[in-house]
Amino acid sequence: MSDKTLIIVESPAKAHKIQDLLGSDFIVAASFGHITELAHGGRHGIGVEIDNNFKPHYVISSDKVEVVDNLLALAKQCKLILIFSDPDREGFGIAFHLRERLKDTNVPIKRGLFNKITKAALIKAINESGEIDMNIVKSQQNRQILDRIVGFSASPFLMSSFNSKSLSAGRVQSVVSRMVIDREIEIEKFKPEDYWVIQTQLSTVNKETFIAKFTGKLSNIKDAEKAKQDLNQSDYVVSEVLSDEEKKPAQPPLITSTLQRIMSKSGMDASVCMQAAQSLYESGLISYLRTDSVRISDEGISELRDFLTKNGHAIPKKPNLYKNKDSAQDAHEALYPIYLDVIPGKNYQIADKNQAAVYKCIYDHFLASQMPPAIYSTLSITAHPQNNAKVKVKATGKALKDEGYLKVLGIIDNSAIDIPNLKVGEIVNLCKGSPKLERKSTQPPPRYSEDKLIKELVSRNIGRPATYADLLSKITARNYVEKKGNVYHATELGKNITNVLVKYFTFMDYDYTAKLEKQLDEIETGKLNYLDMLNKFYPAFKAELDKAYLNEGGTLCEKCGAPMVTRINKNNGQKFLGCSQWSKTKCSGIKQL
Repeated sequence: MSDKTLIIVESPAKAHKIQDLLGSDFIVAASFGHITELAHGGRHGIGVEIDNNFKPHYVISSDKVEVVDNLLALAKQCKLILIFSDPDREGFGIAFHLRERLKDTNVPIKRGLFNKITKAALIKAINESGEIDMNIVKSQQNRQILDRIVGFSASPFLMSSFNSKSLSAGRVQSVVSRMVIDREIEIEKFKPEDYWVIQTQLSTVNKETFIAKFTGKLSNIKDAEKAKQDLNQSDYVVSEVLSDEEKKPAQPPLITSTLQRIMSKSGMDASVCMQAAQSLYESGLISYLRTDSVRISDEGISELRDFLTKNGHAIPKKPNLYKNKDSAQDAHEALYPIYLDVIPGKNYQIADKNQAAVYKCIYDHFLASQMPPAIYSTLSITAHPQNNAKVKVKATGKALKDEGYLKVLGIIDNSAIDIPNLKVGEIVNLCKGSPKLERKSTQPPPRYSEDKLIKELVSRNIGRPATYADLLSKITARNYVEKKGNVYHATELGKNITNVLVKYFTFMDYDYTAKLEKQLDEIETGKLNYLDMLNKFYPAFKAELDKAYLNEGGTLCEKCGAPMVTRINKNNGQKFLGCSQWSKTKCSGIKQL
């Protein structure tokens, strides 16, 4: 055994970066993500012993056997093992299974955490390494167990109901599909309603003209024509002039979902965005990429404000402070560049165009977060016909007065105030051709773009930002929704499947899905026992599943309660009903047709 320390991370790229930073006293190796998976089939059934406190059965993934053997060989050469998998739920799950597979080496094993790949952060993580937080591990395992139970139970039900072997359901995946389907139904059921707008062109004594709109709501042609008649007067009186300033405050530094949304607007899919961000993190250029917290350390804020000042940017007197949403886990800081002097497009070039775009987005928004607000000058003019003060028209405008944080983001705002300087009591004249009456119709809600769909997922607390890219890829790959350009459309298959799942299963409810996410968070923080969650979830789910099978013409196995499927006797070719769990649990329940 040598005096070296084995550090295990998830990816080879990260391993190479850390090895370069720490030097020859350490051996840095990669686990290539998860080394285990929930077993399924044969004696393991669905991989979860439901009747034995939901005990999960994990096996080494077939493609990770060689990886594990290599880690075992390296571990036996070292005096200490440090597991530095990612600092999120999945990372804790990976750390736990690595520890379980390596503990027989009798080499001490500790868990280390860092949010950025710098030598200082790594040394700090080494010095502060300790035990694995099992609450986080249980939260991660509960998510896997829930997903396995729902997926391996509801999917066969769909296959049976639709007589297709290629269908699947997922605890979160199916809910995301439902959002797209529900929006499609809204559009199909939408009935447009007519309304009317009236626009006037007014002129000052100096022949300066401006546009003012009728302030009332007009939902029928009779009222609209009456209002137009009332407005058809030659002279108007200015009754109100409001001049003010409007501040548009700087936005928080980016979180994962906001980054995905911004990049989506420029045409980059969430999955591509996450791949680029992962590479940037592993290269040591950005902080940990999976976060839903807008928090930045006091040290980080101070460093940023100093950088802005030295580089000629204005900063507010006091730091801008941002508050997290209640659903944010706040385990990690917001996204930020590790080195502020690594300026995108100036003194540092990134060859990969996607990585370059993502880095610039993170960098610019981080700088902007500690800058002054953008300030607009605003002007509002209200006027009415000289002989009728009950009908009013209004003109508004605003123009950028101070760029503030918009300058760093490269946002150009050429808005202008196209209204003359007027005073209360001043007379203006109605121009020829005014007023103009225009009929309009209300529009159906738009289909979800990737940006808007992610925004809705965040708003409803469905899933986690780190899973969005995978979820969106799954529902399109399985043809439950179709992505045309950057917009999601429902498919007939998606509609039919969603209708059946919504009919029978509570897990399809938006609020219920958000409630489960909250419970997983509570398990992670030790506020909820993981078994209490599962013991409450499963009986209700099983009752719904049984009802779904029976209502759709299915039969349940009298031996184990699982659904039965049609099989063919190889000897005589006759059909019979057999337990669907035969290949997984060897249940021999049969019934003649």
